[in-house]
Amino acid sequence: MSELRADDPRTLGGYRISGRLGQGGQGVVYLGHTHQGAKVAIKLLHASLSADPEVRRRFLAEIEAVRRVAPFCTAQLLDADLDGDRPYLVSEYVDGVSLREHVARQGPRAGGSLHRLAIGTATALGAIHRAGVVHRDFKPGNVLLSLDGPRVIDFGVSRLMDGTASTGRIPVGTPAYLAPERIKGEPAGPAADLYAWALTVAFTATGRHAFAGGTPQEVMARILYGKPDLGALAGRLRGIVDACLAPEPGDRPDAEEVLRRLLGQGAAGDVLTSGAMAAVNPRGVGSGSVSGVPLDPGSGFVPGVPSTPGSGSVPGVPSGSGASRVEGGSAGLDTVAWRVPAGGRVEVTGSRALARLVEMSGSVPVPEPEPPARRLGWPVAAGALLVALAVVAYVFWPGGDGASGHWAGSVAKPSAGRVFPVDIRLADGAESRMRWGAGLECSGVLQPTGERLTYEVRQVAGDECRPGTLRMRPIGDSDQMAITVTRLGQREVTYSGKVARSS
Repeated sequence: MSELRADDPRTLGGYRISGRLGQGGQGVVYLGHTHQGAKVAIKLLHASLSADPEVRRRFLAEIEAVRRVAPFCTAQLLDADLDGDRPYLVSEYVDGVSLREHVARQGPRAGGSLHRLAIGTATALGAIHRAGVVHRDFKPGNVLLSLDGPRVIDFGVSRLMDGTASTGRIPVGTPAYLAPERIKGEPAGPAADLYAWALTVAFTATGRHAFAGGTPQEVMARILYGKPDLGALAGRLRGIVDACLAPEPGDRPDAEEVLRRLLGQGAAGDVLTSGAMAAVNPRGVGSGSVSGVPLDPGSGFVPGVPSTPGSGSVPGVPSGSGASRVEGGSAGLDTVAWRVPAGGRVEVTGSRALARLVEMSGSVPVPEPEPPARRLGWPVAAGALLVALAVVAYVFWPGGDGASGHWAGSVAKPSAGRVFPVDIRLADGAESRMRWGAGLECSGVLQPTGERLTYEVRQVAGDECRPGTLRMRPIGDSDQMAITVTRLGQREVTYSGKVARSS
């Protein structure tokens, strides 16, 4: 991050700006802060929104589609302002360096690290494409490496720029990562993103572009007529990358098929949930699984414990009598702890990354922290302190006006293998409502129950839509919530996910 320049804005809308995160062909990215102090990334676009009603309609439609992208390995769009000469987009802030910077500083990745990166980015593209969005500028610079795994940013922005600016002869996007059909000026869909994904994986594995050239024009010519240099990339991953570099878009696998191949099997439940959990596994991908996600034998499961699930267990997770393990992550910054009590249900604690994914999938219960006497070392004590602070934040989370506003995000329904958007509007002294479903076709009135941030979903409208109970819980900061919905008459959570406040 760099300091603001004299001509940079200090505020945009209701956001305070404190620094520059980067600058590119599409605009300047600033570090912003909400009125509650939460960090956000604000991209101030170079283009002005045309007065043409049709262009504005397309812009609004793309914004709405981008909002529906599920939070699997992506940085969610939180807000957008289309007024004025230079519209801006507000997204989730990701604290981490770009993949491009990481490779430049530390060299290529290999082994489990490379494989997890491939899984995380393919998962992100799967979520983006499932929402009907095409990234159109996928590249190492748009992949950020955070403590909770790789996060893809700037999806859909190139489409917005196409509608608001003259792009000349070169298509919008980074020339080195353009698919052949885009260079030819032909219609490009999700398959073009998979081509860029393959080039990104190859760059991560080798430290150089697969179609290296002295100029953008030379690179594009090699993409059209040359053969990729994949260096020492080998095994199953090389075969997947080769398939995604097929010259014809129809010959390339889609993102979810790529993810299934990377996971090595037909992942149980929703493949995006499986991919997101595998992307943050700190010990690589191998045998065994949690909710269908392959895990390394050394990733914390106790040798000799049978792998047959017990009553209420997660498929593929060994059951035992109190078996447990604690693993330290990279540089001791992330600690994963899990245990398998006699009941057979896996309990996961300590990992910010894994807890975030559990909240989205609803597939693994996160218990209360164990007594400090059972923990060892200062990292565990620090984790216990963070848990205590989170509990305090929850207890003193303001009701009433503190939670009012517009919340948008997505939820996963593991039983159906689906992810769909959710839209919640909480109003003090007025009717609160929720909409959900692939096209937000379900709607219901939210009636407070008297329990903090818990609502009965009543007066439900829509085919196959059912009443139930909505529970919300703050995560990270006051502008993000984990949510669960339980259908009326049922005890198990029906679907769960995350929403962010957009107003």
